[in-house]
Amino acid sequence: MEQLPYREYLAMIQEKAREADIPYSGSFELTPLCNLDCKMCYVHLQDPSVKQRMLSGEQWLTIIQQAIDAGMMEALLTGGEAMTHPAFWDIYMYLINHGIQTHVKTNGLLLNEEAIRRFQEFPPYKLDISLYGCDSESYITVTGVDAYEQVVRNIRLAIDAGLHIQIMITPSSYMSPWTERVMELARSFYVSVMVNDTLIDPHDNTGRMKADFVIPLEEDLRIKEKRKELFSSGYSTGDHEFFMKRRNRPLLSDKGLYCDAGRTGFAINWDGVMVPCLNFPRDVVSAHPLREGFSQGWSKVNEGVKNYEVPQACHSCELNDKCHYCPMNHQKVAARHLCDPEHCNSVKARYKAINNLKKESKNEEREIAL
Repeated sequence: MEQLPYREYLAMIQEKAREADIPYSGSFELTPLCNLDCKMCYVHLQDPSVKQRMLSGEQWLTIIQQAIDAGMMEALLTGGEAMTHPAFWDIYMYLINHGIQTHVKTNGLLLNEEAIRRFQEFPPYKLDISLYGCDSESYITVTGVDAYEQVVRNIRLAIDAGLHIQIMITPSSYMSPWTERVMELARSFYVSVMVNDTLIDPHDNTGRMKADFVIPLEEDLRIKEKRKELFSSGYSTGDHEFFMKRRNRPLLSDKGLYCDAGRTGFAINWDGVMVPCLNFPRDVVSAHPLREGFSQGWSKVNEGVKNYEVPQACHSCELNDKCHYCPMNHQKVAARHLCDPEHCNSVKARYKAINNLKKESKNEEREIAL
């Protein structure tokens, strides 16, 4: 019998799921509430009425069971802060007891001794812990809360407990004075680290604007170079790049989106709306699994993604083999199947700057050789 490395096995399974329209993985945004107030967060709400509008534990379990019946094998629990949902542990244990590979995103504040004991007994596939600073000052600036000591303590407790954790860093203008120090702190834990590449447009009802926290191109490139320096042997985009190379699909087509959102994956927002991924614009494609049933909702989302007409401008774009159209990046015009010029210009400027840096590096190597 042929043996495959685990990564190749996963790639094969996910491609088979895509071909068969099976919802292999689901993301569940349990709540938009949080015990931090990060200034760049795209989802955090502070309206007290949200508690009455959030899905209950029972409603989440109804959706999850239908998703399992439809073929779901992986699940992500996120928020807001997922662990603040009153039924978090009921939902988590339901997934574990049904053999679902479960992934939890948290800011680490509630990752105390009791929580770690539970996770030790019933381990998650992975525990993502966000790191928003390197001292009290930076944490207060980014999150509004002096949580530094508590989060670092909880990260160390999780590591000592043998949990599979990954440190998540989201660079923004608010973190700018400390970003490299935060990355160095993350490295000191000797675990996997993910430095997010993109910042997400906040939902309208958050009162936040992306323009307030984006970072200049020069700083973005400097962060990427620092990331390569610090995490060259263990940076976690490797799996993503591997899967992209393994997928035998056209780089660009008239219909259908390139990624797996809505093809093998789905997301349920805190108010029960199904979308291809958590940040996907609802006016492009969405469904209501509690009202329609999960299977009908999945079919609607799946068909919507497969039949989405990619903007004609992408076909003549010089970067169409590198930049795959995503409605999330063109939210204001995606429902009309158009490109947002601001996003396109930003991507082009980034690639131009990267190419210039590569040329400069090659010229320096030639000079050294001479």
